[in-house]
Amino acid sequence: MSKSTLALIAAIGLVAVISAFSVGVLSGLAVADPKVDVFAAITPQPELQQDIEGRFDVFWEAWEQLQNNYYKGPLDPRDLVDGATRGMVRASGDDYTEWVDATGARMSRERLEGEFEGIGANVDLNDDGVIRIVRPLPESPAEEASLQRNDLIIAVDGVPTKGKSLEAVVRTVRGPAGTTVVLTIQRENETRTRDVTVTRRKIEVPSVIAKSVDEFGYVRLTNFGVKTTDEFRESLHNFSSQGAEGLILDLRNNPGGLLVTAVDVASEFFPKGTLIASQRSRTEGDIAFDSSGGGSAVDLPLVVLINSGSASASEIVAGAIKDHGRGQLLGETTFGKGSVQVPFDLSDKSVVRVTVAIWETPGGAHLAGEGIEPDFEIEVEPDYELGQEGDPYIDAAKRVLRGQDCCDDLELAA
Repeated sequence: MSKSTLALIAAIGLVAVISAFSVGVLSGLAVADPKVDVFAAITPQPELQQDIEGRFDVFWEAWEQLQNNYYKGPLDPRDLVDGATRGMVRASGDDYTEWVDATGARMSRERLEGEFEGIGANVDLNDDGVIRIVRPLPESPAEEASLQRNDLIIAVDGVPTKGKSLEAVVRTVRGPAGTTVVLTIQRENETRTRDVTVTRRKIEVPSVIAKSVDEFGYVRLTNFGVKTTDEFRESLHNFSSQGAEGLILDLRNNPGGLLVTAVDVASEFFPKGTLIASQRSRTEGDIAFDSSGGGSAVDLPLVVLINSGSASASEIVAGAIKDHGRGQLLGETTFGKGSVQVPFDLSDKSVVRVTVAIWETPGGAHLAGEGIEPDFEIEVEPDYELGQEGDPYIDAAKRVLRGQDCCDDLELAA
């Protein structure tokens, strides 16, 4: 996964098989819950049942040896149970089927809802594996505390961040509104560090960022969340009233989100009944998702910006636009994620995300591991801020909309 993709899923304060058995621990002993039928989803066979029962015996034998002999002493049984659940889900062999603990599940919901409690700064990992601030969000606690782009977060509340995952650091920086967190910061081109105390608060992050760029409208979708459709339609209405001559739809570094939102967004560009994507699932069979009609940008000239961080729902929209010849794609080949995950809430507020279906573009392409190739492929060193002044992809998109040569002075990809 690219660093640009990682930056998406880790904005500080930003920015889905139910367990086959449950365990209870009493006086160091654990037992399988007799109420759970481990054969519920398959045809039971006596030989298989006997084998599975034996494997549960092995599980508890391994548990006992670990707790009795691990050199650091007995481990927290809760960590062992969480590890067993995570390992069971990973045994599906599917990269996108995963178990997410309660904190991670809450963070995912917050991203789709566009609200969270934290300091309000986008972050990523730099080439040295250090957490870097991409940008403080406008009017956020991070901005008010004078945090800057390219500041490195060396420690959080005195605990070094080196070697920790992006998600792990984000978890420690987020927290309830009104509480404080101390960040040890190293500024770009400086060797000394400084401690910065930031007071967390509720942050609202729009999934739609819209503005005019010369005679065109520009809309960046950061994800496909709960509020995206309404915000997107409002932006299109504003551009129409301003007489925009074309639209630049920016899906770069958009990791996806809700399938229904992707279909709603794509519907704005097509007449009613146009195929947006097809889905194949074990439980529901084949389903066609068509445009709902009433799109406000059916005839508006369109360029879509994509890169390797454009995934899932972003690829549904981009794939429909490309296959129907509705607009032109500019940038890099997308991530290549052709499956659908459904989150199932568990009793402890954790979530298991299960791949329940695969999807195809209107032209029948299944994108897993392939991605969508752009019509204009360009590659530029990332020394600019996405969507801001000086972004060369926006300049190239304007040229395409004007019918000019797109990429004469940009470094073309091989």
